[in-house]
Amino acid sequence: MVKTDFKYCPQCKTEYEHKIKICADCNVTLVDEKSQDIPLEKIEWVEIGQFPGKIFGEMSGEILRNNNIPFFLKSDFFTSAFNITLVNVPGAVVKLYVPENDKENAENLVSNMTL
Repeated sequence: MVKTDFKYCPQCKTEYEHKIKICADCNVTLVDEKSQDIPLEKIEWVEIGQFPGKIFGEMSGEILRNNNIPFFLKSDFFTSAFNITLVNVPGAVVKLYVPENDKENAENLVSNMTL
């Protein structure tokens, strides 16, 4: 990943001098790179949460989507193989991944949704 002399707001994409840490408009921590500018195969994905079923994962994904944070959900074998969306399947877990640069902001946004 290419580092620049600027930081970016992960929500509004405003560019700031590197010494500034918080977006003046969004009040979120700035990141070194815009996730959308990094080729998909070079993004370092990190897990930020686990959910007891696909529905909660999709709800959290919608929150991230509305805040312009890329994400993907990874289901366990049975949930994905049989397209199960129920919440009460024993042991069913869906994991939520975001780019490493967006981790802190994404965790703050979905903190009440994760296990």
